[in-house]
Amino acid sequence: MMAEDSNSPETMSNMTEKELKSHINLLRQQIDRLNKEIRKSIEEVKLHRGSIDELRDKRDEFNAKVKEYAVKAEACRKARDAINQKIADLKNPRSEIQEQINQHRSQLDQLKARRDELNSIAKMQTSSLEKAYANELYVFIHADIPLKHEIDSMERLKQLGERLGVSREADVIHSELTPVYKEIRALRKTGDQIHQDIQSLAEESQKHHDDLLGIYKDLDLVRKEANLYHTQLKEKYRITKPISKSIDANKAAVASLRDELSMYLDALKEMQLPDDAENDGEHEIALEKFKATGRMSLKELQVLMEHNDITFD
Repeated sequence: MMAEDSNSPETMSNMTEKELKSHINLLRQQIDRLNKEIRKSIEEVKLHRGSIDELRDKRDEFNAKVKEYAVKAEACRKARDAINQKIADLKNPRSEIQEQINQHRSQLDQLKARRDELNSIAKMQTSSLEKAYANELYVFIHADIPLKHEIDSMERLKQLGERLGVSREADVIHSELTPVYKEIRALRKTGDQIHQDIQSLAEESQKHHDDLLGIYKDLDLVRKEANLYHTQLKEKYRITKPISKSIDANKAAVASLRDELSMYLDALKEMQLPDDAENDGEHEIALEKFKATGRMSLKELQVLMEHNDITFD
């Protein structure tokens, strides 16, 4: 460490030649020590720099892959969602068709119940009842039968007529069932086609979904790799940052010490050379100052050029 105000003009003027030389040597030692530390730190940073560049390249490479997978995932997700929207759009008409089928089935059930009820009253098919009624009517009109039989025949004709009317009503209702069945079949056909379309779209959507899961899986793996390299890179920076700061601090200290050394060399020169007679001493000090600080006055430049230490050839 330098003493406080050791480089002030007043302090230097009160120092002996021996003290000046001692302080100059101390400054040189400090500069040499700091330069060694700087070189050592630079070499240490260089050792880390290669791995830092490699880690950064790897991290950037995997981050680029992350972006690629993200783009693929977004495209796959949009395709899946678009298909799912088509499925949703098809489900509405399918539900409407199913509702119509349910309504027709309800109508069908009512008609069948009424027909079966009438058939249970008629007990026979219409053709059989018509034949029985015609036979009974023939007997009633043409047969020579006692009055009691004639009354019984009249009663049978009445019953057969009522049953025949009921049977014919059942036939009418039965005829109404056919168009209802046809309508249900048509609705089912349309509904089945919509269902097939939905199933086909669902399979396509599932494929996109499976692809998306695969992309997300790969994306997670790549992101983990990128994060791993980024963590290692941050650790390298954590190590080299204080080293770089120490290099900057030491360089600033060296520059300050060289300024101080230059002043002490100038003071020593003035003390050693009261006149221009001792050119050898002046040359030695100028050369020493130039090597130590890289600086010189015009007079010192002239001396160095005279001794061929500096040429402009």
